[in-house]
Amino acid sequence: MVYKYITLFFLFINVVGISQKKHDPTPEDISLAKELAITYPDDDIAILKDSLVINFDYNKKTKLVTANYRSIKTYLNLKSRTEIPIYIFYDDQSEIVDAELKYRNYKNSFFYLKDDYYSSDDLFYNDARVKWSVLNFPLLGYKYSLVYDKSYKDVKYFVNAYFDNVYPTLQKSITIHIPDWLDLEIKELNFDGFPISKNNFTQVKKGETSYTYTLENIEAVKKEEYSPGPTHFRPHLLFLAKSQTKKGVKKNLLNETKDLYDWYHSLVLQMEDDITILEEKTRSLIENCTTDEEKIKKIYYWVQDNIRYIAFEDGIAGFKPDESHNVFKKKYGDCKGMANLTKQMLKIAGFDARLTWIGTKRIAYDYSLPTIAVDNHMICTVLIDDKKFFLDATEKYNPLGNYAERIQNKQVLIENDDDYILDRIPSSTSSDNQENLVSLLEVEGEKLKGTVKRTYKGESKTNFLYNINNLKKDEKVEVLEYYIKSNDKNVLLSNINVSDISDRDGDLELSYTIAQNNAISAFENELYIDIDYYKSYKDLDFEKRKTAFQFPYKTFKKTTTTLKIPEGYTIKELPANLSVKNEDFDISFNYTLKEGKILYEKTINFSNAQIKKSTFKEWQSFYKKLKDQYQQQIILTKK
Repeated sequence: MVYKYITLFFLFINVVGISQKKHDPTPEDISLAKELAITYPDDDIAILKDSLVINFDYNKKTKLVTANYRSIKTYLNLKSRTEIPIYIFYDDQSEIVDAELKYRNYKNSFFYLKDDYYSSDDLFYNDARVKWSVLNFPLLGYKYSLVYDKSYKDVKYFVNAYFDNVYPTLQKSITIHIPDWLDLEIKELNFDGFPISKNNFTQVKKGETSYTYTLENIEAVKKEEYSPGPTHFRPHLLFLAKSQTKKGVKKNLLNETKDLYDWYHSLVLQMEDDITILEEKTRSLIENCTTDEEKIKKIYYWVQDNIRYIAFEDGIAGFKPDESHNVFKKKYGDCKGMANLTKQMLKIAGFDARLTWIGTKRIAYDYSLPTIAVDNHMICTVLIDDKKFFLDATEKYNPLGNYAERIQNKQVLIENDDDYILDRIPSSTSSDNQENLVSLLEVEGEKLKGTVKRTYKGESKTNFLYNINNLKKDEKVEVLEYYIKSNDKNVLLSNINVSDISDRDGDLELSYTIAQNNAISAFENELYIDIDYYKSYKDLDFEKRKTAFQFPYKTFKKTTTTLKIPEGYTIKELPANLSVKNEDFDISFNYTLKEGKILYEKTINFSNAQIKKSTFKEWQSFYKKLKDQYQQQIILTKK
């Protein structure tokens, strides 16, 4: 078998090499490639035309509405020689019916697609598969057209279509043929700023309504860290298959939120939890607890500490929780399995605990849209009187009552037997996540020495705990030292003390003695002192950024440093104060002289956990001042 694939591989190389000579680019293709290379200097490939044609059908055997589409993309090489990967994704609910690669004259090429499971850093395992290959463009202006058909077994899994691509696209068209027996709503999302045309054209066949959307000259989608999810900013269509009518009988598909909940709930009813396996551990956890809150914490924190979170999606298991006893025995599970284990243990303890569906902030939709694209996460909700506790066991160090930024203010769908409850996760403020650094420093030769105390609250604390617990070192002091000084050999630390890192509920305190060898420069009778070791956000440059910047959480950092002026010296120069304030950020630097000491105060507040594109210009103006601020030094001179 191995020799067979090797032979096929070399046959592929030889055939492609011979074929390429027969399909060299035309002068017109070369000229167009040169023009586009000027327009898109950062891209190697452009898509001349991207066509998507969508049809719907009814499978009499499965009694399900199916969705099918044909995709045709024509690629043009903008460089002398280029290789690009191509990917076609599918899973248990879809299939790739056919795929062909054609030369510029639409003659079929020798085209071999590998077929593998798709792996991702975010997923331990899923059912996603990918057909893929590498396209070799040997010359400037070389063209290929990729044609493939994809079919969805159930229309609920066909949710959206985007207009943009990872390559610049001269024209994208999306055509939707809707049969009269299908009630399909098309949501047009993030269209502002994009000249997308829409035509309702003549019916291709009787009993069908058709629409074509067209967009031209689309920039490539750039992968940028800390970006919002694609549904927030990329132009796309969302498809809502509401109902079907066959032989005069109407059947709801996902017409409203209740239909979506009913399907989710039907999957929950298929579970067969054996809670007897959980009873002994649950009762041992709560046996000494005197209040309801203590009991909830014991169970919630135990799941956080003892069940390893692994994202796992496999067919229907992408929506159906794993049974609690399986998660308990395996000691790992995805968000649904962990939520279900938390629920079942709390029910054993006598609480009204319920599974809860939620879409993280990566998703722009809410439950007013009945689609499986609305959520990507599951948690557990405990109801006590009129109060709700939302428990996300995948957030390993989160205390009870605190919620990660990624779910704050997001709508939740809470199970309620045959009905459901809609609610929202509470939001915190940046002050709830405050991080304080207080330093008392003095000059000793050409060193800065002194004491530092740091305190962490809210998500700044959970972030700290996550970082130090993920550094693979055995000794706690070594871990903390590495975290504090970022492996800077010019910084010496001693007397490191930290409060109980197993205490989720209180603030975390860290203190140490510091000596910096690189903070002072002496020239003749003057000392040049760099008082700010942590130059926060000095690399946050948005000059070329295309998408809004999202922080992991609402951030409030306050630095207070007191520097004792050494005997025989006086201040020659202090850095200028600096401040900026708008809806996304509030930052200030202040230097004052008081009783022979210099007080340096720095406050950085990102109250919305983001910098929107609309405030990029203001940030860039401030950023230039920020870089200059960090280069300024305190100058002391001998009296």
